Amino acid sequence: MPVYKLTAKGNYGNMPKGYEFQVPSSCTPGPDFKEVEKEIERLGFNSQAISYKSPGNFEVKKV
Repeated sequence: MPVYKLTAKGNYGNMPKGYEFQVPSSCTPGPDFKEVEKEIERLGFNSQAISYKSPGNFEVKKV
């Protein structure tokens, strides 16, 4: 299963701009919003940060 590094393009709730995290994904060519949402929740960010779950809000790079 590929892993993607996501970098926040802006300040999303309590997630600061530039925050990086990794998301394992079974989707191609990158993670879908459900996988991103699950990882943001797991990392303990607030509901405002979770609302930015669209991969388009992040720079996505395959690791």
